[in-house]
This record gives sequence, C-alpha cells and structure tokens, in this order.
Amino acid sequence: MFKQFISKIPGADLYMVGSFMTFFVFFVLVGLYLWLADKNYLQQMSRLPFDDSSTD
Repeated sequence: MFKQFISKIPGADLYMVGSFMTFFVFFVLVGLYLWLADKNYLQQMSRLPFDDSSTD
C-alpha cells in the first residue's frame, strides 16, 4: 500500500535517499565526536549529576 503512494510521487526516490543520507551523516558525525572527544571531560560530565559539591 505504501509502495503505491510513493510510486505516484515524482522524485520520491530522491527524497528517500536524501533523508537516509542526512540521518546517516548525522549519526556518523555524532559517532566521530564521541570517539574523538576528550575522555576526561566525558567522565567529569558523567559524574556531575552525582557530585554533591556546589559552586554557588
């Protein structure tokens, strides 16, 4: 049923490929950010909600 609707829209394949590429690039960039991020900073941020010391 979905195929019938998509086949009647001109250029729908470009929209599908474009949206797939957008999400793929986004997740690759997020993965690279997490892989290359400073591990000490990530550990500090992960402990922050449990830290009782307050700076105010």
